[in-house]
Amino acid sequence: MNIAETMEPSKTLAPNRSEEELRELMALARLLTFAQGTAKGLNANFVEYCLDMAVSGILEELHSSDKFKLRN
Repeated sequence: MNIAETMEPSKTLAPNRSEEELRELMALARLLTFAQGTAKGLNANFVEYCLDMAVSGILEELHSSDKFKLRN
């Protein structure tokens, strides 16, 4: 067992977000990751890049302590 398993997900990721918001962000990340893999298989490089940026944006949201502030 690691530390992440002992803590609630909302305490380790996106502490200022509700459980519902966290679930929605995680679902969106899964959807985009699937689409990114599909784009890679189709050699759609620009689409793959854009989807990678979108996934990175979600990760940024999950690690941000303020849901209305973008980090640099």
